[in-house]
Amino acid sequence: MLTRLVLALMLIGAAAPPTPAPLAHVFTAAMERRLDDLGAGFIRDHRTPGLGICVVEDGRIVYAHGFGRANLARNQQFEPGTQFYVGSISKQFTAAAILLLAQDGKLKLDDKVTKYVPELTVAGNATIAQLLDQTAGLPDYTKATGIKIDPMHTMKLGDLIAAVDKMPPSSAPGAVFAYNNFNYMMAGLVVERASGVTLSDYLQQHIFLPLVMNQSFYAGDNGISSTHAAGYTGPPGRFTLAPAEDPAWLFGAGGLVTTMYDLAKWDIGLPLLLRVDAERAMFTPSGAPGAQQYGYGWVIDSRDGKRYIWHNGLISGYHAMNALLPDDHVAVIVFANVDTFASAAVAQPESIAANVLDVVLPPSAVRVDNAVIEKAREWLERIADKRIDRTQLTPAFSTLLSDDLVARSNFAALGKVEALVPIASTAAGKGETTYEFLVRFAHAQEHYKITITSDGKIDGLGLSP
Repeated sequence: MLTRLVLALMLIGAAAPPTPAPLAHVFTAAMERRLDDLGAGFIRDHRTPGLGICVVEDGRIVYAHGFGRANLARNQQFEPGTQFYVGSISKQFTAAAILLLAQDGKLKLDDKVTKYVPELTVAGNATIAQLLDQTAGLPDYTKATGIKIDPMHTMKLGDLIAAVDKMPPSSAPGAVFAYNNFNYMMAGLVVERASGVTLSDYLQQHIFLPLVMNQSFYAGDNGISSTHAAGYTGPPGRFTLAPAEDPAWLFGAGGLVTTMYDLAKWDIGLPLLLRVDAERAMFTPSGAPGAQQYGYGWVIDSRDGKRYIWHNGLISGYHAMNALLPDDHVAVIVFANVDTFASAAVAQPESIAANVLDVVLPPSAVRVDNAVIEKAREWLERIADKRIDRTQLTPAFSTLLSDDLVARSNFAALGKVEALVPIASTAAGKGETTYEFLVRFAHAQEHYKITITSDGKIDGLGLSP
């Protein structure tokens, strides 16, 4: 489940990635101490039973540390090698399986979904590529009738498909980005029907074995250790075991069980699996309107003016983040064995990953006019207080920033703005400028972007890791 609230459409160019510059940074003992203190603080404050932080730099793991407990009842230490359910980070693996099948000539990305799933007639002209970039326009499966939507109990995928097929499309294929786990359930089914083996077997043969990911499996498979991290829920310091989600609901959208060590191998080895054109396609946003720019199983974002490619995962009891800064050859992985369903005050891997990157790659401050800083601060407060002055917004952004989206925002839970530091300023075309800030709230630290037109209107804003 993608849980970050991003209120703006921040377009990122789809050009070929530039040739990386030589590394200008190195992981130091001082950084290690700061990360140790960061991780230990979340355990000391009882914001999660266990926590894992891993940093990859220039193709090697430079930091991997577990904090707290993987299992409270057993007093089991959380280790970098502890198996963990990573939820929607699984999507990038399903997407890679599709790209590998395309490389082998087993399918084409512009094939219609109905070529492989003919019983899903509502898919119409939607393509496999549109499943991957979340623009297929398929109905919201959580609103299907005639089937019990309960991830804690098993279901038959055929029954879910039949129920969804009775619903109207949510949009025309390719028209808009809409995050929908059902897209990746169908992508997993396409992998099975195009390859002739189960999704689990295909991943094992074509990704896990080549990358020596020996501790990675799909939920429900043999091989998952009995000492995997237990999942918890509840407010800080009052954690209880979370109910387990059934593997049938996870499938291609969220079924991966892995370790920080194995996920680091994935981040390092992805270019070895995919051709350059396939990797470029994976990291290129669709460009469709919506709350996020999305590639194939990755959110395509920017941080401090550089490409920032990430995905999180949240299922009952487990919360994970996998983030790449490809131009800096850096990746950050964070696991926390507590979900946010009962409390937003628990550890959140997206924010922790941002904290880690701020240690490893400190953002560079830039000079920004005070009026821009004040406007940026004003709108953080307006979203938190739900006081929207639509005369300050462009018509397009006013439509995107619906009253419902504002009502569902969680900015107020972050607490008072304590610091707002400009770190990037980018001309966005047509006289617009996108400003990026490092913002410290009372309860979190985030990156914040706001796009302002030449006549002072706001054309986008949002928080990201």
